[in-house]
Amino acid sequence: MIEIQPVTPREAQFLIGMSEKDINRAIDRGEVEKISEPEEGMPVHGVEKGRRRVRKIGLSELLFLALEKQMHADLTPMGRRKLYQAFKKNEAKARTVSFGPFKANITEIQRNSLSKYKKLLDAKKNILEEDGTDPVIKGTDISAYRVAALAQGQTIKEIKADYPTLTEEQIESAIAYTEAYPKPGRPYPVRSFRRAAGALAEMGIFDAIETGTESAKE
Repeated sequence: MIEIQPVTPREAQFLIGMSEKDINRAIDRGEVEKISEPEEGMPVHGVEKGRRRVRKIGLSELLFLALEKQMHADLTPMGRRKLYQAFKKNEAKARTVSFGPFKANITEIQRNSLSKYKKLLDAKKNILEEDGTDPVIKGTDISAYRVAALAQGQTIKEIKADYPTLTEEQIESAIAYTEAYPKPGRPYPVRSFRRAAGALAEMGIFDAIETGTESAKE
């Protein structure tokens, strides 16, 4: 059975929808404990090169932050500390967390986090990372970031038509990978050149250019 292993703040953002900035802030303020692991022998996955150790959080911290995100407005600073301690004392598979009269069912949070974690594992399995280049879909030279960008403006069916060799699983992995490890710098276009050109043709842009050229010749 798959169990969630320690994750970086960037990966945690993908799993629970809390911003990487807020997760790092919680660590810096001592609201949750961090795990420091050596970078050597680990995939890069967006971690800055040259760093000797990588900041991560464990399962208790991940689930606490997910619940705290939902209940933030209803918790006092003392309540947050007690809630976190309750998570630390909890068994990993416990369905509820409680302190004093407070009790919360965390089954849905566990299920959603695990589902996203499985997607993250699949993305890592299907994406190849090499230093100095864009990560590519394994078995191809197609950039994962390029495919994920197209998903913002095209359907998966349209992407498969543009890249017939890709499977739906590979496309979904590229999308998940990019969500977890965003592309630094300038993004790729959200439509392929062929489809962008087709859209311009439907608008009659090329006809107008051709007509203008013929008029100039006359």
